[in-house]
Amino acid sequence: MILHLFLVFLIPWTICLMHLYKKDKVLLFLVAPFFSVVAYLINALGFYFDFWEVLPFPEQKSFASLPFDVGIYPVLSCYCIYFIKKVNKPFLVLLLMTLLTTFLEGIFVFFDRVIYQNGWNIYFTFFSYLLPYLFLYGYYRFLLKIRVLQ
Repeated sequence: MILHLFLVFLIPWTICLMHLYKKDKVLLFLVAPFFSVVAYLINALGFYFDFWEVLPFPEQKSFASLPFDVGIYPVLSCYCIYFIKKVNKPFLVLLLMTLLTTFLEGIFVFFDRVIYQNGWNIYFTFFSYLLPYLFLYGYYRFLLKIRVLQ
């Protein structure tokens, strides 16, 4: 668990707070909590249908995935919107962020920190990230429409 806390919580938030917080404070506070909830819901569905386990606590599923749900996933979502705003090519950024997130999970699968079950595989993982990122983009467009973000 210490490894998970360090790799998927402390390092991402340290980088995010040192870099992104200085550039776009509002984005951080609007996007990170939203995507944290989305990540929790996706993980809850995956645990419910027994598609994956997160070590070191496979029996305490929500606790084991907590560093991911409040760590790297919200940070990556903030960077996703940041890059969409910066380069103005949303679907390219969404595709690249989905590939990056899938690759990072693939590393955890390779080192047996995440275990796939019941036919789940890395290809399904790609779509399990693509859909939330598309949902995030919809949320971002909504925030633009109501003029919360510019």
